[in-house]
Amino acid sequence: MIRSMTGFGSGEYDTADGRTAVEVRSVNGRFCEISIKLPKGVAPLEGRIREVVQSQAKRGNLSVSVRRDGESNGTPEYVVDTEAGQKYLDSLRQLQDALSVPGEITIDMVASYPGLLKPAAETQDIEEIWNAVKPAVVEALEGLTAMKVREGSQLAKDLIQRLNHMAEVLEEIAGNAPLRVEAARQRLNDKIETLLGHDQVDQQRIALEITLFADRCDVTEECVRFRSHCAEFLAALESDEVAGRRLNFLLQEMNREANTIGSKANDTNISHLVITIKEELEKIREQVQNIE
Repeated sequence: MIRSMTGFGSGEYDTADGRTAVEVRSVNGRFCEISIKLPKGVAPLEGRIREVVQSQAKRGNLSVSVRRDGESNGTPEYVVDTEAGQKYLDSLRQLQDALSVPGEITIDMVASYPGLLKPAAETQDIEEIWNAVKPAVVEALEGLTAMKVREGSQLAKDLIQRLNHMAEVLEEIAGNAPLRVEAARQRLNDKIETLLGHDQVDQQRIALEITLFADRCDVTEECVRFRSHCAEFLAALESDEVAGRRLNFLLQEMNREANTIGSKANDTNISHLVITIKEELEKIREQVQNIE
């Protein structure tokens, strides 16, 4: 069944180090574009997160946000590398003794060591972080997919109803089309009789003209192709595959057939019926823009 491109999902995963929370939002888009917002400590996992998201979403603009306890996107927590600080202090004392430099070694001197403070996330194993992030991402995507499927089901019901309406109108067009030929024959015959009299009517010439008229105005092929496109459209709605682009293509072809029927109709009633079909096609087109 088709899926909407609009949806939201969230997921959480708890470990001894805290909670990881993920939110995924999706809106309409022609392609699959993914924006990921991560804390600094999770940044190395962006590629893996993107792969997981792409495995579940084929179209749409998606926003992924990851939060972890103790981390923020702007100001990470820091831890002191005590061992490195001790070694640095020992080195300063050795240097002081070697050069006979007077004075005290202060905390400001030790704190100036570049490697003394490290982001807390850097002290964690990246695989350990991934084991906490991945389940939250998967849960968020499951929620997103469930919402997209529910909305897709509602869209499918509306689209099927409109397809059935167009099929009914098309059958009315197909039923009215042959009547035009007989009506044209009668009009032509009446006009010649009025101008020339009954005895001057050349029935063979009238038959030729009517044959040419019938050939120019025949919409049988267009009706057959339109029915075929409707059947393909319905099959795409019921398929488990991503259908948005295929549905757009079929709509273009149905619109083309409707335009041809309208141009060949040469009949007011059929023209009005074609307008009804095109109105439905436009409403369907608007709905299809929401389909993944």
